Amino acid sequence: MELLCPWEAPVNLIFSSNIPTLLYYSHFIAILAALIFALVLIPKIAESRPIRWFLVTIGFFTAWTVIDVLLWASNRPDVVLFYWNLQVLFEMLLFASAFYFAYTFITGQNLRFINQVLLSLLILPVIALLPTAHILVGIDASYCNALETDFLFYYVYAYEILLAFVTLFVAMRQLGRYPQRRGTVLFFTAGITIFLLAFASGNIVGSITEDWALAQIGLFGMPIFIGVLAYTAVRFKAFNLKLFAAQALVVALWLLTLSLLFIRTVENIRIVVAVNLILFAALGFLLIRSVKREIEQREHLEVLTKQLEAANERLRELDRLKSEFVSIASHQLRAPITAVQGYVSNMTDGSYGKVPKNLEEPLQTIREATRTMVGSIEDYLNISRIEQGRMRYEKSQFDIADLARKVEEEMAPVARKKNLTLSCVCSEPNVMVNADVGKIRQVLINIIDNAIKYTAEGSITIAVAKDSHGARITIADTGAGIPPEEIGGLFEKFKRARGANKINATGTGLGLYVAKQLVEGHGGTIRAESDGPGKGSRFIIELPLESSNGSRNY
Repeated sequence: MELLCPWEAPVNLIFSSNIPTLLYYSHFIAILAALIFALVLIPKIAESRPIRWFLVTIGFFTAWTVIDVLLWASNRPDVVLFYWNLQVLFEMLLFASAFYFAYTFITGQNLRFINQVLLSLLILPVIALLPTAHILVGIDASYCNALETDFLFYYVYAYEILLAFVTLFVAMRQLGRYPQRRGTVLFFTAGITIFLLAFASGNIVGSITEDWALAQIGLFGMPIFIGVLAYTAVRFKAFNLKLFAAQALVVALWLLTLSLLFIRTVENIRIVVAVNLILFAALGFLLIRSVKREIEQREHLEVLTKQLEAANERLRELDRLKSEFVSIASHQLRAPITAVQGYVSNMTDGSYGKVPKNLEEPLQTIREATRTMVGSIEDYLNISRIEQGRMRYEKSQFDIADLARKVEEEMAPVARKKNLTLSCVCSEPNVMVNADVGKIRQVLINIIDNAIKYTAEGSITIAVAKDSHGARITIADTGAGIPPEEIGGLFEKFKRARGANKINATGTGLGLYVAKQLVEGHGGTIRAESDGPGKGSRFIIELPLESSNGSRNY
C-alpha cells in the first residue's frame, strides 16, 4: 500500500484541508498583484531592459508560488519531494533575476559579463545537487515536510541574503553618483529590499522552526513591492506608465478587500483586516499625495498657459509694431539713399564733368556702398509687406530672357570689380512669363549679388530655358559651395551658411528669404543645389509660362 501524507487528496490540485487559511490569501494576492503589473508592462518589453528582467522575476515568483500551493495540497510524499526540489531551484532563479532587474533599473546599465558568469556559477552547485540527497534527504512521514541538509540551509539562504544586500549596496553607490535620481532609487530600493528580505526570512523561519505556515507571511513582500513600484511610476514616472500606476493602486486596494471572502475563521479575519488597514492607509496616502501633486501641477500649468497666451498676444502686437516701424524707417531711408546713389552714379559717369583722379576710387566705394544699402532697404520693405500681407504684384507679360540680359549688364561692373566673369546664356527667344517685372528683377539681383559675394574667383553664369512646365532660370557660380546639410534651411529668414561671415561679413541673411517669398508669390519655385563645399552652387528659379491665349501654364 502506498504511503500517503495524513490528509485527504487535493480537490482540483489546490484545495485541501492541509492548506492554512492565510496561505490562499498570501499567495493569490501576491500573484494577482504581480501579474496585473506585469500585464501592463508587457507592451513596453521591447523598450526597456529593466522591464524585461522584471517580467522574468514575476515569472519565477509566480511559478514558485503556484508550486508552493500544490506542495501544501498534495498528500503524496514523492510529489511533495518533487515540488520541494523545484521550489529550491525557482527560489534561486527568482533572486538572481530580481537582482538583475534591480541592477539594470538602478544603474541604467547592463550587468557586466563577468558578473553574469559569477551569478550563474553561484546557482550551478544547487542545480547539480538537486537530484541527489545532498540538498533534500527525503520526506518526514509524520508531517510530509522535506528534510533539508545543512548545505541547503547555509548555502541557499546565504546566497539570498547576499543578493539582497548587494542590491542595497548598488543602490547606495548610485545615490552618490546621480543625486538627481535620489527619489526614484530610494523608493525602488526600499521596495525590492523589503521583498527579497521578507521572502528569504520567511523561508529561513520555516527551515528553523519547521512552522511553514508562519513562513507564508514572507510572501506579503511582493504586494508591498508592487505598491512601491506603482507609486514610483506615479511619482517619478519610472516606467512612463502615468495613469496606469494610479489605477494599479486602486486595483491593489480592491484585491485586498476581495481577499476577505476567502477567510473562514473570525480570528484569521481579524488578522487580515489588520493587514488590510495598514496597506489601505499606506497605499491610500501615496495615491492621495500623488493625485494632489498632479492637481497642483495642472493648476500651475493653467496659470502658466494664461500667462503664455497674454505674452503671445503681446508678442504679436510687438511684432506688428516692429513691422510697421521697419516699413516706416525703410521708407524714410530709401528716399535720401536713393538720391545719394543717383548723384554718385552721375558723378562717376561724368555727368558733372571729369572726376579728378584722386576721387574716382572714393566715389566708386560710395556708389557700391549705396547700392548695397538700397538693396538691403528694399529687402526690409519687402519683408514688412510680406509679413503684413500687403505685398502687391503688378503683373505683365515680358520676356524673362530679355530681363536676364539687362540684369547681367547691370551687375557686370560689380562682378568685374572682383575679377569675376558674369555671362548670360539666354539665346532662347520669347520665354514669356506673366509676372511683376520689378519683383523678378529683384530676385535675380539678389541671387547674382549673393553669388558674387561668395565667389572668390571664376565665373557666374545665368541660363534661361523653357519646357512644358515653365521658364527655368539657373544661376550657377564657381564659389564657396554649400554643405548638403545646410541647403534645406538656406531660404529661411536671417539664415546664413556656416562660415559665411569669414567670406563675406556684409550679408544679412535676407536676400534668399525675400527671393523665395517673391518667387512663390508668382506661383513658382526656387531651390539651391551644390556638389559640396568649394564646388560652387546653383540656384534654379522656375516660373509658369504665359500661353499664347494669355493663360498661365503651371
